[in-house]
This record gives sequence, C-alpha cells and structure tokens, in this order.
Amino acid sequence: MLSKIRKNMRAFSIPLWIVAASFVGTIFLVWGRGSVSGPSGNEVATVNGRSIDLIEFNREYNQLVNQLQQQFGENYRKIFPDKDVKIATLQRLITRKLLLDEAEKEGIKVSDWAVAERIRAFPIFQKDGKFSEELYREFLKANRLSPQVFEEMIREDLLIEKLMAVVNKSPSVTEFELQNLYRKTFGKREFKYKLFLNKDFKPEVSEKEIEEFYRKNLSQFREKTGQQYFLLRIPKKENGAEDLARKAYNLAKTGKTEELNSFNPQPVTDKKLISEKFKGKNFGFYSDENNYYVFFKKEGEKVKPLEAVRKEIEETLKKRKALEMARKAAEEFLKKGSQLQQKTEPIGREQLLDQFKPVNPQDVEILFMGDKGKKFLIALENGFGVFEPITELTVDKLDKDKMEKLKNFILNAKTESNYQNFVNLLRQKATIKINQKFFQ
Repeated sequence: MLSKIRKNMRAFSIPLWIVAASFVGTIFLVWGRGSVSGPSGNEVATVNGRSIDLIEFNREYNQLVNQLQQQFGENYRKIFPDKDVKIATLQRLITRKLLLDEAEKEGIKVSDWAVAERIRAFPIFQKDGKFSEELYREFLKANRLSPQVFEEMIREDLLIEKLMAVVNKSPSVTEFELQNLYRKTFGKREFKYKLFLNKDFKPEVSEKEIEEFYRKNLSQFREKTGQQYFLLRIPKKENGAEDLARKAYNLAKTGKTEELNSFNPQPVTDKKLISEKFKGKNFGFYSDENNYYVFFKKEGEKVKPLEAVRKEIEETLKKRKALEMARKAAEEFLKKGSQLQQKTEPIGREQLLDQFKPVNPQDVEILFMGDKGKKFLIALENGFGVFEPITELTVDKLDKDKMEKLKNFILNAKTESNYQNFVNLLRQKATIKINQKFFQ
C-alpha cells in the first residue's frame, strides 16, 4: 500500500489497477442467489425482480466502450476482450439495480425540481452561461434518448448519491493514524551495508565458452543488409504443389514474408534473373516445366562472423560471471554472520534508490519496513548488497502539503472500501438471474 501511496502522491486518483480489477473480478463473479437459471428473451438479467433489458444493456455497454477508448485508445480490445467488457457492463448494471432497490427500501426520494436542477447544471447544456433547451434536445437526439428516459436516469443517479451519502457517513482520519502512515510512507532510516560489486571480481572466459554462446545466440548477431530479392522453388511433383505455390504467392502479396521462411527461400544474386523475371516488382510468380517459383523483396540480413562479435561476447560473459561471483560472495558473507562496517546517514527511499540502485523497487519497501537489526540481501544494478536497518523510521518534520494529500488519499480509500463492502453485502442477499445466452 505504501508504494501505491507514493506513486499517487501527485493526483491521488483511483489507480488503473482498480479499473483492471473490475474486469478481472467480474469473470469469476458470484452473482447472487438464484443466478444459475436466468430469464429469457430480451431480458439480460433480473435483480430482485428488477429487469435489465437489452436496450438498457446496450446503452451501458456503448458507454463503457467509449470510456475504454478514451482511456486506452483503439487498442483497448487487446487488454479487455469483448466478453469481459460485456460482463463488466452487466456488473455495473447489477450494482446500479441493487443500489436503487436499497434506496427504495429506505424510502429515499428525489423531487422533479432536483432532477431539473441537475440537468440545468450540466456544462454540456450551457450556452453563454445559461441552460440551452436547444443543446439539451440535440444531446437527446444524438444519444437516441427521450426526455423521460434521460430524466429517469438522472433521478436514479441522484437516488444513488443520496443512498451513498448515508452509507459513507463521512469517514474520518485520526491525527495518530495520519502521522503513523506519514512516518511509514516518507520516513528515513539509517543502514549498515556492504557492497559486492561486479567490478571487484575478475572472471576468466574460455574460447570454448565464447564459441558456445555464439552458437546458441546467433539471432542476437544478425544485421540488416538492405532490400534484396528472395526466391522459393516448389517442385511440381510434390503433393499439393499448386496449392503451396498459391499460398506462398498470397503471403508474398500481403507482405507476410516471415511466414515464407518455412518454404526455405534463397537470396538471389543473379542480376540477369532479377532483370528478366522480376523486373523491379516487389513480388511475383512464374513457373517452368518442373517447378513453381515465387519471388519477393524484403530486408535482407546476415549473421555477423564470430570474430566481429568476439569482444562483445567476452564482455557479456564476464559480466554474467562477475554477477554470479558477487552473489555467491554476498550469500557467503550472510552465512558467516559477518558484521557490516559501512553506514549511511538517515536516508529516504528515493535517496536509497539513487545511491544504491536496487534492481527491484519492492526491495526498497522490504528494507524500510523490515525489522531493525535484520540483514537483507538485495540485488543491485551493478552487483549485490547486504543491508541492515539500524534505526526505526523517523521524520524530521511533517510536510503540510503531503499531509493533506495523504489525508485525502486515506479518506478516498475508506470511502471506496465502505462502498465495496456495502455492495458486496447487497449482492449476498440479492436474487440475481442471468440470461446466459448473452455471455456465451
């Protein structure tokens, strides 16, 4: 949680992982009692007898799709498959029905005046600082909504707002709670440490190791040679030769040259063949008495010779060996229980990151939240380090701006928690029936 707080100190908005979790969670959602068999026809679901029809579902689905497009761009479907979007849509609608049902049970009402005031306050309906009936009508027409349907949607929004105002009951943060979390989030500690750096180890690398690495990693040493022609040959006597030739030609035509590698195309160096048969085309087909031929142009590449990359491989292997030697030395140091001699000043997380450059930021959390006097082995960008916290977390002074933002963050988290707990309770008591055909 502390790392999330620091990452969100600038805005303290609901993080993206909450949005993602709302999709993932719906896949395994326990809908409520009676959800095995559902309604039929154009009813997508019922919640305590309240219907969710196809028109309402599609309207909510389109709204959710628009939100995803705005947040993630047109590639949102690579993150959220359509089935998951549909389930998330249903989740939202079910939650809405549950809240409206509870508001009705509690006798909460919203007047026509309140609905009209909310609509008049929408910036989208303002012109020259005043409510525009024309803009309102244009909006309804563009969204295929009647005034009655839209106004009922606003009434429902206001009902839910009133209900949640009662549920949330203005969560508070005590001064002790705030200062304690501030100390854990922004506090400083002193550490003893010992570094085991790659530069302190001088491993040797054999010729055999270099050659073996080269053979196993040829793909790393390819280099571009510019555009050139490639030609593949399919003997007519092969079974299905004509179909294979047609398939190869279509792949060449659509530029899927990587998929043509299975045909074992060969680079063409014969200038006469290029001039007479290819005639400057990017791809093509021809045949003779015995074979079908498909040619195409693509970026050529070749593998660099071992001699050209020997030094690079040697340095890579030395770094790997040095890192392994550093790790073993650090582990042996810990095993022996040796005492640490070097010591830091009181430093915060950012300072530790800058000074020692740990590979995994989560290790920083381990160091700052770990027990005083306990040793920790941490992977660094240039080796390994053994660290021991020797003081508790302390703060020099409380920053008012950070305190205020941290307070808002805690209040938002508590409000969200209240909401989720309340909705979960409603789900457990609800009778929810799903029309499975919409989600197959």
